[in-house]
Amino acid sequence: MAIVVEDGTGVTGADAYASLAAVTAYWAARPHDALAATWTAATDANREGAIREAAAFLDSVYGPFYRGRRASYTQGLLWPRNAGLDADGEPIAITDPNGATLPELPPALISASAELAARALTARLAPDLERGGRVKRTSEAVGPLKTEVEYMDGAPAVTTYGPVAGMMAALCDGRQPGGDSAAWWFA
Repeated sequence: MAIVVEDGTGVTGADAYASLAAVTAYWAARPHDALAATWTAATDANREGAIREAAAFLDSVYGPFYRGRRASYTQGLLWPRNAGLDADGEPIAITDPNGATLPELPPALISASAELAARALTARLAPDLERGGRVKRTSEAVGPLKTEVEYMDGAPAVTTYGPVAGMMAALCDGRQPGGDSAAWWFA
């Protein structure tokens, strides 16, 4: 089943922020990256599934922190938005605060979708976790069979995708998971 791409108009049933052609062009421009080979080797059906997973991941992880307001409750995804400005005061939504129409999605949203789609080809973007966090120390004993795991304080419970986090920073309002400002991604 073909993906339904959001074009910035609030497409009902949209399940992707980027088209197959846009993601393919993104990775064609980055042949030095190992993910480009992963993308090229995949079938179109797998690529489209990965693009859908990328959109779902973006909305579930970053959605509560997107700037502006959802344009319509009939749209398939959380973008387009109304009245959103980035950290520099530039419009990032379908209409700026003065009501002027902006015809497209933010390029950072499409790039983040492309980054995540390639990663989704090799592993789930949001896997089920028993216990999140970074392991600080492990110890094992043979008799009487003892295993101990100590986690670092404040360790994140999920994987953070560095390039994606940076791309999404300007589209979010500073209350992102894990910190009070967009700077948490780069700590």
